[in-house]
Amino acid sequence: MRTLFKYLLISFIFYLLSFSFASPSSAQNFRNDYQVEYFLSESKDNINTRVKFTITITNLAADLYVKKFSIGFPSTFQIKNIKGYDDHRAIAPQVDSSENATKITLEFSDPDFGKNSVNNLYLEFEQDNLFKTNGNVWEVILPTVDNKENGSYKILLHLPPSSDKKIAISKPIPDSVEGDLITWNNPKVKTIYAVFGAAQYYQTELTYHLENSKLIPVYTDIAFPPDTQYQKVYVTTIYPPPPEVSVDPDGNYIGRYVLQPKQTLSISFSGVVAEFAFPREEVIPYVRQSLAEQKKYLLFPQPLWEISSTDKIKQLDNNPQSIYQFVTRTLSYDYDKINSDNKRLGAEAVLNNPSQAVCMEFTDLFVGIARQKGLYAREIEGYGFSDDPKLRPLSLTSDVLHSWPEYFAEQAKLWIPVDPTWENTSGIDYFSSFDLNHITLAIHGKDQNYPLPAGTYKVGNSRDVNINPTSSLSKDRLSLSVTNTPLKKVVNDAETNVVKIDIENKGNIYYWGKGVSVTSSEFVVTSSKSGVAPLPPYAKTTVLLRYRVKNKVASRSSGEINILLPDGRSISEQISIIPFYYTLAVNMSIALGICAFIILALLYFKKRRNSVKSHN
Repeated sequence: MRTLFKYLLISFIFYLLSFSFASPSSAQNFRNDYQVEYFLSESKDNINTRVKFTITITNLAADLYVKKFSIGFPSTFQIKNIKGYDDHRAIAPQVDSSENATKITLEFSDPDFGKNSVNNLYLEFEQDNLFKTNGNVWEVILPTVDNKENGSYKILLHLPPSSDKKIAISKPIPDSVEGDLITWNNPKVKTIYAVFGAAQYYQTELTYHLENSKLIPVYTDIAFPPDTQYQKVYVTTIYPPPPEVSVDPDGNYIGRYVLQPKQTLSISFSGVVAEFAFPREEVIPYVRQSLAEQKKYLLFPQPLWEISSTDKIKQLDNNPQSIYQFVTRTLSYDYDKINSDNKRLGAEAVLNNPSQAVCMEFTDLFVGIARQKGLYAREIEGYGFSDDPKLRPLSLTSDVLHSWPEYFAEQAKLWIPVDPTWENTSGIDYFSSFDLNHITLAIHGKDQNYPLPAGTYKVGNSRDVNINPTSSLSKDRLSLSVTNTPLKKVVNDAETNVVKIDIENKGNIYYWGKGVSVTSSEFVVTSSKSGVAPLPPYAKTTVLLRYRVKNKVASRSSGEINILLPDGRSISEQISIIPFYYTLAVNMSIALGICAFIILALLYFKKRRNSVKSHN
């Protein structure tokens, strides 16, 4: 009996492949070549799959041949319409079902024998649940043959000709993509993971429960799902609206609420979160600009990311992949910990207790080692969409949340997400590429615990995170309210004046565009802000423009200031410029006039008083 397929991925992986031989055999007696083809057809709400196995067995010994071939599937495999045949005729498959598995046995009708003789066996069936339709994408996890004998192995994937779905993520990368045919030759990984569709959408409903137990008013900050390199947020509503909104140095979308003494308040967030397979071009400049500020704290000590016993990691190369591989190979996932007191151990403790790890420990160890090596890394807390808790577990407390690390790639100048937890549990490569199943709720670079993600703002036992795939996406509605104070009509060549511009995002998406731009040949204009982005929904900001004349003037002249506002409107103002001594002369004249008026008034009242006295 020879096991050919790995028993790892539960509902997706073959249970057992075995050969029965007419006489004793070994790997040196046969060459086994495999070709597995998946033919997809798209129905209204499902992806149907026809699977065809072609197994070519070459006899390498003169006195041996294969008589029977058996293949087993777990009972969760929904297979039907099973057919088998060899090079000569159709073969009636023998199907044996048990509680855990279904075994299919095919017997060659007239096998060739003799050295270098070749026998082909073909198995076909239909499977309903191999490809999963999740919202806007198709997702598949394919098993691979543990082909240790000399032989080839090929996987062919035939997409529906009418489909507009293109492969966006593949682990490993296919050897060829030609039209509707995708090919992997001799894959070395345990499983093949592929996503079709460049973006996934999630209907997101979040609830935040706040309570002020004090006798004085307090403010509380909460984190809404933020825009990131790979994530775009469409806000339907936040109720009640946050009085104050900001974006912190890590990029978190922060809403601030003031709670009166003994007040409780529930905030609801409703929207759609879009996840993308490729970085968003409009966000990349901000990511790179922000790193200069983030570098000031990304290597600061944090208790959960400190490692004092460096002997275990000193031999690691100073690169993210070595650290990632060390974490996935050192730690083992503790499924029992999810249902117990899931205390966060931190990097140091989990190094000493590697069998007590859940996603937080995998993340903390990666971040801790990376920072120890001088690499910029941080933690992401969010939601991992998974329909299989064994393959892709969720292990944060409260609502079913997940955590994973990011590191900053100096060459690409981007944050790169990785997931050592899910690679450890599923065998899928989460280092070389990611997926569309991770929704960011909070970013922890400056502080290991702050801000808290949605699902942890609780005053009781409630479900506060509801995230589900959807095929529909909200439309972009960018609505900026921009108001400004007017420019002065007349200025002198020595004064500095100010224009105040208030900007509010009343739309449903982040504003990532340009700030306020100014052009003028006669004036020097400085801005209080280099830009206004990112500006999330409900956020407000103020830009102050200070302007003064470039050069002194000897007589009255004029100049123009042109201001382009973020909402697309432009302001052009022709301004009269006068010498400072004009203003000084005018002011002195006014002052002298006032003084003269006062003196004359005093003289008048004195004369009037003397006149009254003389009459008396």
